[in-house]
Amino acid sequence: MSELLKTAAREHKLAGKLAQIFVVSPQLELAAGRVADFIGLRFQGEQDALIKEVLLRALEQHKGASKQCNPDLAFLHGLFEHADRLYRRRHVAKKGEQYFVWLPMIESITQFETRHETMQIDTIGECCPDEITPHSAAFQLAARTLPGELFRLFLEDHDASHRNGNREAVAH
Repeated sequence: MSELLKTAAREHKLAGKLAQIFVVSPQLELAAGRVADFIGLRFQGEQDALIKEVLLRALEQHKGASKQCNPDLAFLHGLFEHADRLYRRRHVAKKGEQYFVWLPMIESITQFETRHETMQIDTIGECCPDEITPHSAAFQLAARTLPGELFRLFLEDHDASHRNGNREAVAH
């Protein structure tokens, strides 16, 4: 398990719930670890640390998966559901009058924080000027963090659900 994922799970009291899933599906541990390594522990979501919000949503989706839905894919969809929150706030490093702003998806947040570790790092309530949809943000984060086979499964499941949804909506 990634050190950042261990820390996040321990700090937010999610270790037991995640361990139950990861024992059965170790590929989900890899995915969650890579997301934790990308987001880090300090980026703020809507009400809490974004990593906590992401992991909680993944657990909710996994738990709520119906018999027709694969719980592993539900976990992945939950893991990336809040990816657009990376664009709703700006992660900045500042030292006096000098500011450096993290650019979404150019590098991981943890790389940005490491590069500016001597500076004060904050998340501010300013939106990124890029316009992005929640689906696009989810795909970008999935492409940056998922290994090949898991990304293929995520992509095919998302594509199939949209195709079926569109078919139902258009049929008369």
